[in-house]
Amino acid sequence: MTISPEEDEAFNEIERRAKQRKESVRAAMRRVDEDDDIQIYQRPWVGLTDEEIKHIEETTTCLENESWLRNLTRNLEAKLKEKNI
Repeated sequence: MTISPEEDEAFNEIERRAKQRKESVRAAMRRVDEDDDIQIYQRPWVGLTDEEIKHIEETTTCLENESWLRNLTRNLEAKLKEKNI
């Protein structure tokens, strides 16, 4: 199988662009590392206590055509989001 000069040039252009993007990302990462004003903190995950889970279970309600499990899941998710924002 022979590659035409046009195909070869198209491949080379894709490769050049990929290298440029890679270098741009590396440069941006260096700037973040060198900039004392930018600090990234990763907070530890905060789960629910047994008491919080029990309270959510006891207070979850639904109408006739709703799923109690779905409402419980959504309430648990909301509480976790609240604690982890």
